Amino acid sequence: MELIVAGLSHHTAPVELRERIAQPPERVPPALDRLVKTLGFAEGLLLSTCNRTELYARSSVSGSDHRALEFLDSLRPAGAPPLEGHVYVRQGDDALRHLFRVASGLDSMVVGEVEIARQMSDAYTLACQAGTAGALLNRAVPRALQIGKRVRTETALARGVSSVAGAVVALGERVFRDLSNCHVVTIGAGETVETALRALRPRTTGRLVICNRTAARAEALALKFNGQPAPLSDLPRRVAEADIVIAATAATEPLLRAAEIVEATRRRERPLMILDLGVPRDVEPAVGRLDNVYLHDVDDLRAITDRSIEQRSQEIPKAEAIVAMAVTEFRRRRQQMEAEPAIKALLDGMLRTRGEVLDHEKNLTPETREAVERATGRLVDRLLRRLAPRMKDGSTNPRQILDAFGIELASADTDEDHEEKA
Repeated sequence: MELIVAGLSHHTAPVELRERIAQPPERVPPALDRLVKTLGFAEGLLLSTCNRTELYARSSVSGSDHRALEFLDSLRPAGAPPLEGHVYVRQGDDALRHLFRVASGLDSMVVGEVEIARQMSDAYTLACQAGTAGALLNRAVPRALQIGKRVRTETALARGVSSVAGAVVALGERVFRDLSNCHVVTIGAGETVETALRALRPRTTGRLVICNRTAARAEALALKFNGQPAPLSDLPRRVAEADIVIAATAATEPLLRAAEIVEATRRRERPLMILDLGVPRDVEPAVGRLDNVYLHDVDDLRAITDRSIEQRSQEIPKAEAIVAMAVTEFRRRRQQMEAEPAIKALLDGMLRTRGEVLDHEKNLTPETREAVERATGRLVDRLLRRLAPRMKDGSTNPRQILDAFGIELASADTDEDHEEKA
């Protein structure tokens, strides 16, 4: 019962490909349903963010690596480039280590980011609601989230520029130096925009305009940050007046195009910085070629990330050590849990065999039988004391021991059922 991870991320694929594969939350449940019912996976979770789309799963059939890649390819829309050369597959302890590193922010573009923990938690919730989180994921994912919290608590990995929000401020200060009077416009009113505003808004008293498709969401966020709501139809005019634009929506097509703002940008004296945090992108790439416009997408955060990593590199070994210990402990605990039904079956089987043998000895007096039971009981105990530790630490396969004694493990005591009860 091994974990398998298949996916692509900012390490392996450009944003042009990642945005084509990214899955909005409403598409995740039917995709997971297809994973289980069509491809034969017993469990599945789909994590899709601006920097990665990854499948975490347990397969009940052979060839799980090929089936996982087949699933990823099914997410690729018509006309999207092939995934070959951009995807990876990890299994067993390597997959578990990857899960723990992702939840800890060690595999993020901005190392140490905290947003990934929420995104992982949301993905797990969707899997639970879809009924595709079973015995393995129900133990592995909550443990990963615990390890992520421990990494952020026990190391300084999350300090400084450790999130998209921090990178937004850093990029803004590069362009304007002084952010105090900057006029900010957002495209979207979701969690990514709100996270960025939490970092940026305390540094500027300039106007804030929230442009969003849903008026109620725009109004709620504007109230929270002392701004004003505006409809998306006002976007070209609002952008022309802005100093900083932050875009992050779930739109499938760009909401801001170069043709809409080209005249306004020609008349600008101050620079315009646009941070497109959407995947798929919310801003047409041609906008970045306009005069005095500085357009950054999620991949452009890499420079900020690299500098941040250098500043906090001494914390990475500490975090990696926490993850390594967690993987070892998780494996040890799983081996113990998987061995417990087999140990119980072995004990029951040996005691049953002993009873059958003694029952065939018709000439035993009650006193003699009692003495034999004590002696054979000690023998069973010694055998179990020698075999049980080897079954728990994985040095001996529990099922091979049962087979050697001719003992069957009841279906109610399978690894999966036992873990569900734990």
